[in-house]
Amino acid sequence: MTGYFGGSENQTSSVVNFDYTHFLCESSREHWTFFQAMRVQVARWRRRNTSVISDEGCRFPSEAFTVEVSHSLSSLYSDVSNLITLIEEAKKQHIEALNIMLPYALDANELEKIRRKTQVEIVQFQEERDILQVTL
Repeated sequence: MTGYFGGSENQTSSVVNFDYTHFLCESSREHWTFFQAMRVQVARWRRRNTSVISDEGCRFPSEAFTVEVSHSLSSLYSDVSNLITLIEEAKKQHIEALNIMLPYALDANELEKIRRKTQVEIVQFQEERDILQVTL
């Protein structure tokens, strides 16, 4: 997974790029046991109930974001569920814009479900790569 944090210490604006395609490629190589799947569920539930983000040891704020979401996303969940998790984590970390690179475009129903659940503005670009531009 990759992350990029835009802006500087003097600016309050922050933009993070997240490569969801890379996450899907990496997760397709994993073979889950029942215990691992349950552990992911518990970890995801705990993270949703934790509002304090620890970015100790991370060099850039985007690394903190990437580390947090890497423990929350799962190939066992739908793309919509994973994208909602990404957006919720970005909100917790006070990220103002999130660009998510996708391997394919989402349909209108999927986009609307994400908008309803997260209350954010989403624009989908379909060019060389499919990108969701999320304004928080």
